Amino acid sequence: MGVGTWTIWGTRVTFVQDGAVPGDNAVTAAARDDRAGEPWASAASMALPLALKAGERVSATFWARAARPETVPVMINGGAPSYAVLASRTVDLTPDWRRITLSGVAPTDLAAGTQFLTLHLGRAPADVLLGPVLFRPGEPDDADMQATFAGFRPAQRVQDVRIPSDPGVVLAGRLRLPGRHGGDPVPIVVLLSGSGPGKRGVFPLVEDRLLAEGIATLDYDKRGVGESTGTFLDTLGLMERDATAAVAYLRTRPDIDGGRVAFLGLSQGAYVGPAVAARDPAIAAVVMLAGPAGEKGKLFTDDMREKLAKAGIAGDTNDRVVATLQALYAARIAEAPPSVVDPARQALIDGCVAGGWSLAQAQAVVAELDTPVVLSMYQAAPNEALAMIRAPVLALYAGRDTVVSTPRTVPQARAALRNNPDATVMELPGLNHGFQHVDTGQPGPLEPAMSAPEALDLVARWLDTHLHPAVPGPAAQGTVIPRRAQ
Repeated sequence: MGVGTWTIWGTRVTFVQDGAVPGDNAVTAAARDDRAGEPWASAASMALPLALKAGERVSATFWARAARPETVPVMINGGAPSYAVLASRTVDLTPDWRRITLSGVAPTDLAAGTQFLTLHLGRAPADVLLGPVLFRPGEPDDADMQATFAGFRPAQRVQDVRIPSDPGVVLAGRLRLPGRHGGDPVPIVVLLSGSGPGKRGVFPLVEDRLLAEGIATLDYDKRGVGESTGTFLDTLGLMERDATAAVAYLRTRPDIDGGRVAFLGLSQGAYVGPAVAARDPAIAAVVMLAGPAGEKGKLFTDDMREKLAKAGIAGDTNDRVVATLQALYAARIAEAPPSVVDPARQALIDGCVAGGWSLAQAQAVVAELDTPVVLSMYQAAPNEALAMIRAPVLALYAGRDTVVSTPRTVPQARAALRNNPDATVMELPGLNHGFQHVDTGQPGPLEPAMSAPEALDLVARWLDTHLHPAVPGPAAQGTVIPRRAQ
């Protein structure tokens, strides 16, 4: 019944807190102001969770308002290809919240989730705000609806937030708060995705599990991506600054327990979280998923040697190419003039050509390597950060990962964390880099990250244990961690 289950397409979506609607939470569908367009070019929809028998009546009651008076079509309809309509009407929305009921009769037996409450917003010139929805079989009952909404407490409250970071950089984040935790500040997990132009929504299954355990979540569009401002440059240093800004913002909120802020990161995010935690002793816990581990410089060059060997450059030539790459990076780090950088760059190209690559291939690869992003990876020192962390750490690695070398990284992670009394390093067999059961080493395109049940369950239980102080000490490495008492 909460607003988080509205699906909105064709326009920008924003979640807001609004104390004038039951549940104190609303979702905004931004105005398209396209009177000449199709009404279904933008819409809000929610699936009916009820199975219906032929001839059975169902009612859908929802809360809505608009920034200014507006009339929109609303219906209960089936999905493609027929889009059969059970009920249809237009509704007048005003700046005040209204409770609206639509009722219809099933023409045949209908399975749960096959019918939808839908508002067509393609021609609405004003922002439309939607609140919770109540589905009931049978005739609408006003007293029942009033009582239900009066006592409604959503399972989660969703709010879009703006987080200031560097000058000119404001991160667009989505904060999800458990709705039934009482009035005390809650623990929170900051979610960090892998490299590339990441947006919110990478870990939906993780968020659902944590919210069910009374743990809030925050994720955000990377700088310069989605609704975040600034210029996208995926260097590790900038990503650390943004994650630090996110933690600082959370600690200003009275509904968040600033002493129970944790990180969960995948790949690049599993470097960024520990790097921030190493400098912030108040971080409560860190979950690393396929996180890099190794000594500064050597981690990168060992990986580069493997990649060059797979590309046909082996033996002494492999060593020479790696040495010329190190010389180029040393010049970049020293901010050397072109008279030093250019010869170093050409030496790297020549080394790749000597290894059997074409000139065009060598130039293309060197262009990819000679960037601030890759240079930041070369300078990364994950083992130094891991050794400094005093918070509990759960480091998980995937048995079928082709992005991060699990056999090489697991021993490094264990060595770096050896002095942490509450650090667990585990390999989960059969999973790929995205911790999915997909028959490939790469993240699956159709499944969210952390879709493997065993990984999801382990992480959720571990975080629940470490973010709720009533639970006894940590579980031993590799054991199943019990859930806290409910």
